[in-house]
Amino acid sequence: MKNLRKISRKDLKDITGGGRADDCFAHFVPGDQIPEDGGYACPCKLVWCPQRGSCIHQNMYDPQECQTGL
Repeated sequence: MKNLRKISRKDLKDITGGGRADDCFAHFVPGDQIPEDGGYACPCKLVWCPQRGSCIHQNMYDPQECQTGL
């Protein structure tokens, strides 16, 4: 607690960034763009999950859930 100091309003506005290292968020694919076979070219290191009809983060990918929709 000794190392805390007041930050001016201007300094607070200059702070950028956050908890995420990039701007990669889940990407929902419109119904008319869902591919027949072969998946979808997901941006930003996301993985195609056909049962959800969306591109999801790799750490959220569960092969059983994405294939069976459970």
